[in-house]
Amino acid sequence: MGRCPGLVQAGQVDLGANQTMTTRWAYEGIKNYAAAGGMPRLRTLATIMMPAWLGIAVRWETGISDLAQIRERQYPLRVLGGTSEMFAPVLAHFGLSRELIESWGGVFQPAARRAPGSAFVAPPWARTGEFDLIMEPLYAANTIEACTWHEASILHNLRFLDLPEDLVAKMCADLGVGAYSCHIPFRLVRGVDRPVRTVYRPLQGFLTRDDAPEEFGYSFARALDNGRGLLRQTHIPFSYDERAVGMPVGVPLHPGAERYYRERGYPLSAPDDTLHV
Repeated sequence: MGRCPGLVQAGQVDLGANQTMTTRWAYEGIKNYAAAGGMPRLRTLATIMMPAWLGIAVRWETGISDLAQIRERQYPLRVLGGTSEMFAPVLAHFGLSRELIESWGGVFQPAARRAPGSAFVAPPWARTGEFDLIMEPLYAANTIEACTWHEASILHNLRFLDLPEDLVAKMCADLGVGAYSCHIPFRLVRGVDRPVRTVYRPLQGFLTRDDAPEEFGYSFARALDNGRGLLRQTHIPFSYDERAVGMPVGVPLHPGAERYYRERGYPLSAPDDTLHV
Protein backbone atom coordinates (compact mmCIF):
# COMPACT_ATOMS: atom_id res chain seq x y z
CA MET A 1 0.00 0.00 0.00
CA GLY A 2 1.83 3.07 -1.23
CA ARG A 3 5.43 3.21 -2.49
CA CYS A 4 6.02 6.75 -1.28
CA PRO A 5 7.43 6.05 2.23
CA GLY A 6 9.86 3.48 0.88
CA LEU A 7 11.12 5.83 -1.81
CA VAL A 8 11.71 8.58 0.75
CA GLN A 9 13.36 6.20 3.24
CA ALA A 10 15.70 4.85 0.53
CA GLY A 11 16.71 8.32 -0.64
CA GLN A 12 15.20 7.90 -4.10
CA VAL A 13 13.08 11.00 -3.49
CA ASP A 14 13.42 13.72 -0.85
CA LEU A 15 9.80 14.80 -0.57
CA GLY A 16 6.64 12.72 -0.54
CA ALA A 17 2.92 12.93 0.14
CA ASN A 18 0.94 10.08 1.64
CA GLN A 19 -1.85 9.22 4.07
CA THR A 20 -0.51 9.94 7.52
CA MET A 21 -1.93 6.65 8.76
CA THR A 22 -0.01 4.50 6.29
CA THR A 23 3.13 6.61 6.70
CA ARG A 24 3.02 5.71 10.40
CA TRP A 25 2.62 2.05 9.49
CA ALA A 26 5.74 2.35 7.32
CA TYR A 27 7.66 4.15 10.08
CA GLU A 28 6.78 1.44 12.61
CA GLY A 29 7.05 -1.46 10.15
CA ILE A 30 3.55 -2.80 10.76
CA LYS A 31 0.55 -3.98 8.74
CA ASN A 32 1.25 -3.69 4.99
CA TYR A 33 4.82 -2.62 5.71
CA ALA A 34 5.68 -5.41 8.14
CA ALA A 35 7.71 -7.36 5.58
CA ALA A 36 9.86 -4.33 4.78
CA GLY A 37 10.58 -3.56 8.41
CA GLY A 38 10.43 -0.12 9.99
CA MET A 39 11.42 3.06 8.17
CA PRO A 40 12.89 5.14 11.04
CA ARG A 41 14.32 7.87 8.81
CA LEU A 42 10.89 9.23 7.85
CA ARG A 43 9.95 12.68 9.13
CA THR A 44 6.69 14.60 8.89
CA LEU A 45 6.66 18.07 7.35
CA ALA A 46 2.97 18.94 7.49
CA THR A 47 -0.46 17.41 7.89
CA ILE A 48 -3.35 18.73 5.80
CA MET A 49 -6.98 17.70 5.49
CA MET A 50 -8.45 15.44 2.83
CA PRO A 51 -11.88 14.10 3.89
CA ALA A 52 -12.26 10.42 2.98
CA TRP A 53 -14.52 7.66 4.24
CA LEU A 54 -14.49 3.86 4.00
CA GLY A 55 -17.36 3.17 1.64
CA ILE A 56 -19.29 -0.09 1.44
CA ALA A 57 -22.20 -0.41 -0.98
CA VAL A 58 -24.07 -3.18 -2.79
CA ARG A 59 -26.18 -3.08 -5.91
CA TRP A 60 -29.89 -2.98 -5.09
CA GLU A 61 -30.46 -6.05 -7.26
CA THR A 62 -28.56 -8.24 -4.79
CA GLY A 63 -31.21 -7.70 -2.11
CA ILE A 64 -28.41 -7.45 0.47
CA SER A 65 -29.04 -5.04 3.33
CA ASP A 66 -26.48 -6.44 5.79
CA LEU A 67 -23.07 -7.99 5.08
CA ALA A 68 -24.03 -10.92 7.33
CA GLN A 69 -26.43 -12.03 4.58
CA ILE A 70 -23.49 -12.78 2.28
CA ARG A 71 -22.33 -15.64 4.47
CA GLU A 72 -25.87 -16.84 5.11
CA ARG A 73 -26.52 -17.11 1.37
CA GLN A 74 -22.95 -18.07 0.40
CA TYR A 75 -23.33 -15.36 -2.20
CA PRO A 76 -20.81 -15.54 -5.10
CA LEU A 77 -20.04 -11.83 -4.91
CA ARG A 78 -18.24 -9.84 -7.54
CA VAL A 79 -16.32 -7.42 -5.33
CA LEU A 80 -14.70 -4.19 -6.48
CA GLY A 81 -11.80 -3.46 -4.13
CA GLY A 82 -12.05 -4.88 -0.62
CA THR A 83 -8.51 -6.24 -0.47
CA SER A 84 -6.72 -3.46 1.42
CA GLU A 85 -5.69 -3.56 5.07
CA MET A 86 -8.58 -1.19 5.83
CA PHE A 87 -11.29 -3.68 4.92
CA ALA A 88 -9.91 -6.90 6.41
CA PRO A 89 -11.55 -6.18 9.81
CA VAL A 90 -14.88 -5.56 8.10
CA LEU A 91 -14.87 -8.92 6.36
CA ALA A 92 -13.68 -10.69 9.50
CA HIS A 93 -16.42 -9.08 11.61
CA PHE A 94 -19.04 -10.72 9.42
CA GLY A 95 -17.27 -14.08 9.20
CA LEU A 96 -16.07 -13.44 5.66
CA SER A 97 -12.75 -13.57 3.86
CA ARG A 98 -11.53 -13.35 0.31
CA GLU A 99 -10.85 -17.08 0.29
CA LEU A 100 -14.35 -17.91 1.51
CA ILE A 101 -16.08 -15.65 -1.02
CA GLU A 102 -13.95 -17.03 -3.84
CA SER A 103 -14.81 -20.57 -2.73
CA TRP A 104 -18.47 -19.71 -3.44
CA GLY A 105 -17.59 -18.56 -6.94
CA GLY A 106 -17.04 -14.90 -6.12
CA VAL A 107 -14.24 -12.73 -7.48
CA PHE A 108 -12.29 -9.70 -6.26
CA GLN A 109 -11.55 -7.12 -8.92
CA PRO A 110 -9.22 -4.12 -8.45
CA ALA A 111 -10.83 -0.70 -8.40
CA ALA A 112 -7.71 0.65 -10.13
CA ARG A 113 -5.13 -1.25 -12.14
CA ARG A 114 -1.91 -0.61 -14.02
CA ALA A 115 -2.25 -0.74 -17.79
CA PRO A 116 0.69 -2.15 -19.79
CA GLY A 117 3.20 0.64 -20.35
CA SER A 118 1.00 3.15 -18.55
CA ALA A 119 0.08 4.53 -15.18
CA PHE A 120 -2.93 3.33 -13.20
CA VAL A 121 -6.26 3.41 -15.05
CA ALA A 122 -9.86 2.85 -14.06
CA PRO A 123 -11.10 -0.65 -14.94
CA PRO A 124 -14.42 -1.04 -16.77
CA TRP A 125 -16.48 -2.92 -14.19
CA ALA A 126 -18.21 0.07 -12.60
CA ARG A 127 -19.40 1.15 -16.03
CA THR A 128 -20.42 -2.30 -17.24
CA GLY A 129 -22.12 -3.29 -13.99
CA GLU A 130 -19.94 -6.36 -13.45
CA PHE A 131 -19.95 -6.02 -9.67
CA ASP A 132 -22.18 -6.70 -6.67
CA LEU A 133 -20.24 -5.00 -3.86
CA ILE A 134 -17.83 -2.06 -3.68
CA MET A 135 -15.44 -1.66 -0.74
CA GLU A 136 -13.18 1.31 -1.33
CA PRO A 137 -12.25 4.69 0.14
CA LEU A 138 -14.76 7.33 -0.94
CA TYR A 139 -14.12 11.05 -1.31
CA ALA A 140 -15.34 13.97 -3.39
CA ALA A 141 -12.94 13.75 -6.33
CA ASN A 142 -13.04 11.86 -9.60
CA THR A 143 -9.52 10.46 -9.29
CA ILE A 144 -8.40 7.12 -10.72
CA GLU A 145 -8.66 5.66 -7.21
CA ALA A 146 -12.15 7.02 -6.47
CA CYS A 147 -13.80 7.24 -9.88
CA THR A 148 -15.28 3.76 -9.39
CA TRP A 149 -17.66 5.29 -6.84
CA HIS A 150 -18.64 8.21 -9.02
CA GLU A 151 -19.27 6.06 -12.10
CA ALA A 152 -21.06 3.26 -10.26
CA SER A 153 -23.29 5.58 -8.25
CA ILE A 154 -24.47 7.40 -11.38
CA LEU A 155 -24.96 4.35 -13.60
CA HIS A 156 -26.34 1.89 -11.02
CA ASN A 157 -28.55 1.89 -7.95
CA LEU A 158 -26.42 1.40 -4.85
CA ARG A 159 -27.37 0.65 -1.24
CA PHE A 160 -24.77 2.05 1.16
CA LEU A 161 -24.32 -0.01 4.33
CA ASP A 162 -23.64 1.28 7.83
CA LEU A 163 -20.86 -0.33 9.81
CA PRO A 164 -21.81 -1.44 13.34
CA GLU A 165 -20.77 1.01 16.06
CA ASP A 166 -18.64 -1.55 17.89
CA LEU A 167 -16.77 -2.43 14.70
CA VAL A 168 -16.08 1.22 13.90
CA ALA A 169 -14.76 1.80 17.43
CA LYS A 170 -12.53 -1.27 17.21
CA MET A 171 -11.19 -0.29 13.78
CA CYS A 172 -10.43 3.27 14.88
CA ALA A 173 -8.54 1.98 17.92
CA ASP A 174 -6.54 -0.42 15.75
CA LEU A 175 -5.84 2.02 12.91
CA GLY A 176 -4.72 4.70 15.36
CA VAL A 177 -4.16 8.40 14.72
CA GLY A 178 -6.06 9.56 11.65
CA ALA A 179 -9.05 7.21 11.97
CA TYR A 180 -12.29 8.53 13.45
CA SER A 181 -15.89 7.40 13.84
CA CYS A 182 -18.04 9.46 11.53
CA HIS A 183 -20.64 9.32 8.74
CA ILE A 184 -20.46 9.59 4.97
CA PRO A 185 -22.20 12.92 4.32
CA PHE A 186 -25.74 12.80 2.98
CA ARG A 187 -25.68 13.00 -0.83
CA LEU A 188 -21.90 12.91 -1.16
CA VAL A 189 -22.66 10.67 -4.13
CA ARG A 190 -25.92 9.30 -5.50
CA GLY A 191 -27.18 6.52 -3.22
CA VAL A 192 -26.04 8.08 0.05
CA ASP A 193 -29.63 8.76 1.10
CA ARG A 194 -28.74 9.38 4.75
CA PRO A 195 -25.58 9.83 6.84
CA VAL A 196 -23.87 6.41 6.68
CA ARG A 197 -21.82 5.34 9.72
CA THR A 198 -18.25 4.33 8.90
CA VAL A 199 -14.57 5.13 9.52
CA TYR A 200 -13.39 8.61 8.55
CA ARG A 201 -9.83 9.24 7.33
CA PRO A 202 -9.15 12.97 6.96
CA LEU A 203 -5.37 13.30 7.31
CA GLN A 204 -2.87 13.57 4.46
CA GLY A 205 0.78 14.28 5.14
CA PHE A 206 3.96 15.55 3.52
CA LEU A 207 7.11 13.72 4.49
CA THR A 208 10.86 13.78 4.10
CA ARG A 209 13.91 12.11 5.68
CA ASP A 210 15.88 12.78 8.83
CA ASP A 211 18.87 14.08 6.81
CA ALA A 212 16.86 16.83 5.09
CA PRO A 213 18.40 20.20 6.08
CA GLU A 214 16.56 22.17 8.73
CA GLU A 215 16.11 25.08 6.34
CA PHE A 216 14.42 22.79 3.85
CA GLY A 217 11.81 21.77 6.42
CA TYR A 218 11.33 25.36 7.55
CA SER A 219 10.99 26.68 3.99
CA PHE A 220 8.56 23.95 3.01
CA ALA A 221 6.34 24.57 6.03
CA ARG A 222 6.35 28.32 5.36
CA ALA A 223 5.62 27.90 1.63
CA LEU A 224 2.74 25.54 2.30
CA ASP A 225 1.27 27.90 4.87
CA ASN A 226 1.62 30.97 2.64
CA GLY A 227 0.28 29.10 -0.38
CA ARG A 228 -2.59 27.34 1.36
CA GLY A 229 -5.11 28.99 -0.95
CA LEU A 230 -3.74 26.94 -3.84
CA LEU A 231 -5.13 23.80 -2.18
CA ARG A 232 -8.62 25.07 -3.00
CA GLN A 233 -7.73 25.07 -6.69
CA THR A 234 -7.21 21.32 -6.90
CA HIS A 235 -9.76 18.69 -7.91
CA ILE A 236 -9.24 16.92 -4.56
CA PRO A 237 -10.82 18.51 -1.44
CA PHE A 238 -7.58 19.45 0.33
CA SER A 239 -7.50 22.12 3.03
CA TYR A 240 -5.02 23.59 5.50
CA ASP A 241 -5.80 23.99 9.20
CA GLU A 242 -3.18 25.57 11.44
CA ARG A 243 -4.70 23.71 14.41
CA ALA A 244 -3.65 20.39 12.87
CA VAL A 245 -0.75 21.04 10.49
CA GLY A 246 1.84 20.21 13.17
CA MET A 247 -0.17 17.64 15.11
CA PRO A 248 1.54 14.38 16.22
CA VAL A 249 0.76 11.57 13.78
CA GLY A 250 3.16 8.87 14.97
CA VAL A 251 6.08 9.97 12.76
CA PRO A 252 8.51 12.58 14.20
CA LEU A 253 8.09 16.14 13.01
CA HIS A 254 11.04 17.48 11.03
CA PRO A 255 12.91 20.05 13.16
CA GLY A 256 12.70 22.76 10.51
CA ALA A 257 8.95 22.40 10.20
CA GLU A 258 8.63 22.30 13.98
CA ARG A 259 10.57 25.56 14.27
CA TYR A 260 8.26 27.26 11.79
CA TYR A 261 5.08 26.13 13.55
CA ARG A 262 6.41 27.22 16.94
CA GLU A 263 7.24 30.65 15.55
CA ARG A 264 3.72 30.94 14.15
CA GLY A 265 2.16 29.74 17.40
CA TYR A 266 0.53 26.73 15.77
CA PRO A 267 -0.15 23.91 18.27
CA LEU A 268 2.01 20.79 18.19
CA SER A 269 -0.39 18.78 20.36
CA ALA A 270 -3.23 16.54 19.25
CA PRO A 271 -6.34 18.61 18.51
CA ASP A 272 -9.78 17.75 19.78
CA ASP A 273 -11.34 15.00 17.64
CA THR A 274 -14.22 17.33 16.85
CA LEU A 275 -11.83 19.13 14.54
CA HIS A 276 -11.95 16.15 12.20
CA VAL A 277 -15.60 15.24 12.39
